[in-house]
Amino acid sequence: MQTKFSRGMTRFAGSAVLATTAAVIVAMITPATASAASGVQPPTVVSAVNGNSLDINIANPNGLTLPEFQSCGAMAFDAIKLPAVLADPSVILEPGFTAWATNPLERVLANGAGNAAKTFTTPALPDGAYAVIGECLSLTDLTSPQATMPQIILVGGPLSGVGFGS
Repeated sequence: MQTKFSRGMTRFAGSAVLATTAAVIVAMITPATASAASGVQPPTVVSAVNGNSLDINIANPNGLTLPEFQSCGAMAFDAIKLPAVLADPSVILEPGFTAWATNPLERVLANGAGNAAKTFTTPALPDGAYAVIGECLSLTDLTSPQATMPQIILVGGPLSGVGFGS
C-alpha cells in the first residue's frame, strides 16, 4: 500500500523546509548580535509546543543599569515571512504581521542579577511553521535591539513540536 500525502501536508512540509533553509542561511551570513556596539545582550529564548499554542520562555541576561532599563520580548510569525523580516525588520510592526508578540507592558525587565525570566503562552495558532525571534533593547536606544537567531517551530500536524534553529 502506498502512502499518499494530502495537499495540505505537502504544503506544510514545503513551508517547513523553506523556513529551515532560510534560518540556516541567516545563521551563516549574520554576525553574532551580542558583538554589536550596544551594551545590550540578546535574550535566551526557549520555545515549546503546547497543543496548538507555543510556550515561550524569555530570559533577560542584562543586569539592570540606569538609565537604560533593558527589556526583552519575543514574537512568533508565519515562517514563510522570514525572508521579508530579514530584508526589512520593520515589517514586524505592520498590523497582523505577527501571530503573537510580547505585550509591551509585559516585557521582561532587567534585574540586578541579570537573570529575569518569564514564560508566555500564545493563543492557539493554526497548524504551520512559525519563526520565533527574541529581542532585547535599551530605553535609551530603541533603534538598536539585539535579536536572537530565528527558531523554526512546527505547530499542529504530525511533526508538531519539531524545532529548528538556535
